[in-house]
Amino acid sequence: MLYSLEEIYASGGRLPIVTLAIANETIGALRYVLGYEDMELDGCTYMKSAFTVSMPERTDSGFSDLSFGVDGVSGEAYEYMTRVIAAQTPTYITITQWHYEYRGKLSELTLTITGGRITRESATFTASFCDMLNLEFPRLRYTAGNAPGLKYAA
Repeated sequence: MLYSLEEIYASGGRLPIVTLAIANETIGALRYVLGYEDMELDGCTYMKSAFTVSMPERTDSGFSDLSFGVDGVSGEAYEYMTRVIAAQTPTYITITQWHYEYRGKLSELTLTITGGRITRESATFTASFCDMLNLEFPRLRYTAGNAPGLKYAA
């Protein structure tokens, strides 16, 4: 079996499979796999796509938002997102890494979509860590009452 350069690490190992799933309770799910062919993973069909993940900005705002960009979205994705916007129910985005040979999950991260923009050619989503456990982070707010040294830190 011959492997393409996209499938091989410089060290000779196989790349993990990376998938992106956008899910809404009332609408259903839309699934993409980073690659050149559609895949069946864990009983679900993932459509081939090219997508990117941008790390959060380095600010002191307290928000850790990730940006996801999906290029070459199909008309199905456009229709899906217009239905999600109309439904106004929480939508989640899950990025998963799968082992190439065993097809088991290596890691998974689910975030709440807080914004997005979709055109006929591409979709960009902003997702946040703020609601991972349905709690505000951090739980303890530092005030002058519970952290007296804070008034000297300005």
